[in-house]
Amino acid sequence: MPEGDSLHRLAAKLAPVLEGREVIAFSARRLPDVAARSLVGRRVVSVAAKGKNLLVRFDDARVLHIHLRMEGRVFVERPRSTFWLPSRSEPDMRLAVAGAAIVGRRLPVLRLLTASEERRSPDLAGLGPDLVAEGWDEAEAVARLRALADREIAEALLVQRAVAGIGNVYKSEVCFLEGVDPRALVSELADDELVAILRRASALLRKNLGDGPRVTRPSLGGARLWVYGRGGRACLRCRTPIVRFLSGPSPGRSTYACPTCQQAPRPRREEEARP
Repeated sequence: MPEGDSLHRLAAKLAPVLEGREVIAFSARRLPDVAARSLVGRRVVSVAAKGKNLLVRFDDARVLHIHLRMEGRVFVERPRSTFWLPSRSEPDMRLAVAGAAIVGRRLPVLRLLTASEERRSPDLAGLGPDLVAEGWDEAEAVARLRALADREIAEALLVQRAVAGIGNVYKSEVCFLEGVDPRALVSELADDELVAILRRASALLRKNLGDGPRVTRPSLGGARLWVYGRGGRACLRCRTPIVRFLSGPSPGRSTYACPTCQQAPRPRREEEARP
């Protein structure tokens, strides 16, 4: 599943193509024809990412909500000649403006929402602080993680209503960089440890907003990531074999960790554990 940095990069790519332009054609498999036709003639006000969601806003206050999940793709399709023909296979969505079209394929979530529907939508209105955005609310993020006290930190970081933007890669990488056992319960971690995890995640997400492959390990050569996808291979710090295990509800998500570099959390004193 694309993570928060990927969606923000996608929004930044689509914004100059769409913003301020009039929709000249729109089709979508999952939307009623009347809804699709109603977008023709509307002007795109903004294209933005919120967590792992892509939001295209129009001048009538409606918003096109797209979530890619595991296999979805959205890309720009431009005319290759004077006689521009669309792709042979019908996509899930095509939004055309003068000189370009935005095409979506294998989109599991594609909704056209009014402003009030967006405000009531749990998967949008209920999102936690977006760690890619500037000025995200640190105290709110910690409080929302605390509400998941009995979950492992690796699982809790993926809960978008707690904090938005972290996916499977960053979950493993951040826990490694902060020396935290991903199987530690949220309740076992002190506030300063949670803050450090969140700040590190935000810094990595924002660092990877530019072009090029995702990097969490600053190096002129070799691996771009510290532990993710390296199960059974030597830790790049201590040479201990990296372990892979499943975390979260069945069937679980792959998590990678170094047994040596990521120790179990220190015991919390009674006064630290009090709310």
